[in-house]
Amino acid sequence: MSGIQVELYQTDNGPCPYRDDKTWHNLSFQTSKLPPDGYTSLLNQGFRRSGLSIYHPVCTGCQSCIPIRVDVQNFSRNKGQRRTWRKNKDVRVEHHPVEFNQQDFELYQRYQKDWHDLETPVSETEYYEFLIESPVTTEIIRYYSVDKLIGVGWIDRLAELISSVYFVFDPEFVSMRLGVFSLLYEIEYARFLDIRWLYLGYWVENSPKMNYKADFQPAQILLDSRWTPFKARQK
Repeated sequence: MSGIQVELYQTDNGPCPYRDDKTWHNLSFQTSKLPPDGYTSLLNQGFRRSGLSIYHPVCTGCQSCIPIRVDVQNFSRNKGQRRTWRKNKDVRVEHHPVEFNQQDFELYQRYQKDWHDLETPVSETEYYEFLIESPVTTEIIRYYSVDKLIGVGWIDRLAELISSVYFVFDPEFVSMRLGVFSLLYEIEYARFLDIRWLYLGYWVENSPKMNYKADFQPAQILLDSRWTPFKARQK
């Protein structure tokens, strides 16, 4: 990352979404442009991206947020994943460069309200800063049932990896397990591009919100700055 100067700062993000007794703090910096190899290096040091903000959890007395990546080329669907794949065989998928789209935004708002019980509607500015602004190459993946938009995913696409940024779905279609299907699709997309690694962000042990990530095997987790086979940590 030679030639790039960044100013690191610490953020206080309030209560932790994964640990009831913890608060969430990040070490962050902002950048509007990031070379692909620089972002790869940061991902391999445990950083993630939210809009133009690159961050790493630095919560006092807690190291629960563990980076995880799926070995795409050796991945094998389990029984439930095969069932989910078959259930969504008629879903139509489209790829687009990252852009503001009113339908995407409205689905995002509905997902936050109905699925996450968000009382205050998300503003266009908040949405734009979170999912449209990006310092790297980002794609939007749209999922349709016939002509109805039922899911939207955001991925960062680099030469040697894909980083899954976020996914939302229409809560009316919860039975289709679109969150799982979207990751299965991203795995197939990575295979098509001959990419080995799909980065899933952080895995938090014993967190109901993060349990699904453990189902995508084989995988690796980042421990002590080294990628380690995930099964070594499983009970």
